[in-house]
Amino acid sequence: NFVVSGVRLLFDAFASEPLRLLPVNTQARWQQLAQSGQQQRAVSDYVAGMTDEYARTMLQRLYGAPF
Repeated sequence: NFVVSGVRLLFDAFASEPLRLLPVNTQARWQQLAQSGQQQRAVSDYVAGMTDEYARTMLQRLYGAPF
């Protein structure tokens, strides 16, 4: 399923380099949650809050292919 694979790609990208790719306010939340080992929650909340259009744009920026 395209939607599931696209969301997974976004999650993997942001989770692998959160301090480079996440917005500053989400980076702060990520760092706060990392103290209790729950930093993936910040990434999943960020990806879940994306509009479809923004998610497509981010996939194109991160992976260079039209989605």
